Amino acid sequence: MSKREEKKQAILLSGLEVMRQRGYNGTSVKDIVDAAKVPKGSFYNYFDSKEDFVLEAIEYTSCQSYQATEAMLADKSISALERLKEFFSSGADFLCTEEFRGGCFIGTMCQEMSDTSEAVRVKLNSVLGRQIKVISRVLQDGHLDGSIKQGLEPAITAEFIFNAWEGTIMACKAMRSRVPLDSFLKTLPVLLA
Repeated sequence: MSKREEKKQAILLSGLEVMRQRGYNGTSVKDIVDAAKVPKGSFYNYFDSKEDFVLEAIEYTSCQSYQATEAMLADKSISALERLKEFFSSGADFLCTEEFRGGCFIGTMCQEMSDTSEAVRVKLNSVLGRQIKVISRVLQDGHLDGSIKQGLEPAITAEFIFNAWEGTIMACKAMRSRVPLDSFLKTLPVLLA
């Protein structure tokens, strides 16, 4: 990675963390450059606008998330249902260690930006589709290994699970409580098995 790419990455990661905590509307370019400890002009050397920044942040986050999701759900030595339970339990544990602050950057951007930026909405739609496809593949594996009941259409069920998970995260943030997570984790295997 070149020095220029390293600096851009540092700004991206610092700003991403601020935006994950405060959201798009609660984060200014000044907040991003302050977190990155760079002059404001440096931001505009790498990003055309705050919207351009968030598009790159979404891409970065989604690539990281996609790789982690793939890795966690790829272990075929355990049943598909167990993989899904472990995956969502891990997400629940992370959310709890964050004290229900921040949560899912992609989900936060969906809530804040889908109505105000078509470019961001299109990017988010693509990102969500990739994550849902990963879950759908695990559900297909579950049909083959017998851990997921037949009759559940993997693509539709994956979309439902993903949407339920995002709603669970929102409820946890609003309640500052683990109760919605526990309800999700308890209900998921009942619905699928």
